[in-house]
Amino acid sequence: MNHLLEAAGEERSAMNIMLTNPDVLADYVNDFFGPEGPYPTETPEETYQREQYEARAQFEQEIIAQEQGRVPQQFQRPQMDMPTPGRQVNQANDFWGNFSEMMDASPENAWKYLAQAPQGALQAKALVQDL
Repeated sequence: MNHLLEAAGEERSAMNIMLTNPDVLADYVNDFFGPEGPYPTETPEETYQREQYEARAQFEQEIIAQEQGRVPQQFQRPQMDMPTPGRQVNQANDFWGNFSEMMDASPENAWKYLAQAPQGALQAKALVQDL
């Protein structure tokens, strides 16, 4: 029991010295948060390097997603509800719906689809856009 009391007394006197002497406290804090301590803090250069690494990794993931045909959420086209059954589909609207799907699937071939546009489809689209 004496040994336990002596250890507690030594700890108390060490804490008293550390908390009352600013130099000892500063050394303790620097060691605690320094590179060898249990909670090292990042320097501005390390923070910059980490942020650059994270940004590069995110960019690479976006490139991989684009190569696989996935588009980021903010650039996806809104999905429309299915038409009601039995309703006649307007051929001009069907053309533009198919064109939209073609642009999503393979935009490099969309010009071929536009070349096959029915008579007046492009003029009707241009008229709607001019309004």
